[in-house]
Amino acid sequence: MIECTPSIYKIEPTKITPSKYISFFALRDDGNLLFPCVSSSSTFESSWEQINELGGVSKQLLGDMHFATKHNDQLFDEFGAPTCCSILEEPDVRRKVQNVEAFPFERHEVAPGVIAIPTPGHRPGAVSYLVEIAGSDVLFAGDSIWHDREKWMALSNKKNRPVMKATLASLRDEDFSAIFVNSSVQNPIFSIEFANDGAKNDFLDELATAL
Repeated sequence: MIECTPSIYKIEPTKITPSKYISFFALRDDGNLLFPCVSSSSTFESSWEQINELGGVSKQLLGDMHFATKHNDQLFDEFGAPTCCSILEEPDVRRKVQNVEAFPFERHEVAPGVIAIPTPGHRPGAVSYLVEIAGSDVLFAGDSIWHDREKWMALSNKKNRPVMKATLASLRDEDFSAIFVNSSVQNPIFSIEFANDGAKNDFLDELATAL
């Protein structure tokens, strides 16, 4: 585990290959959070001891079904943290995960200081999480927003581009100072910080224009 900003840790998988991705651990007084992205062949058991030393995990927050694997239940067994997702993603998530807590596909508080925000366009029931951490508001966007080692982009196919454009427009109304994404473990770029709302909105507009 690597602390990349105050109270946010990047977790690399045990086996590092081009097809593996990073996860995030957020240290909070109101309950630590895990944003896992593990594959069927690689997880991060080597970090479990450190996570337990930091107080464990209260919830696993999934952006969409792409983050669901059998390891989510292993994490539940270790930390007692259920896997949380929107009700639209729940059927696909439950194909791999047993301990699931599904929530309405609407903007609302899923835990103290944690707001689920519908962000469809990459997946129909995708959500991002706006989290208050160490005095800052951070958006965990899963893989709806992405960096391909050359540029930032919003992941969407041609059919869903209008939906993604609407999602990016709606995010202009949200207050956050940084975005974190579950990028490839070999990509050093997994977050972006904004000096002000203008910089954040310019970034979102550029993503929309590139679609």
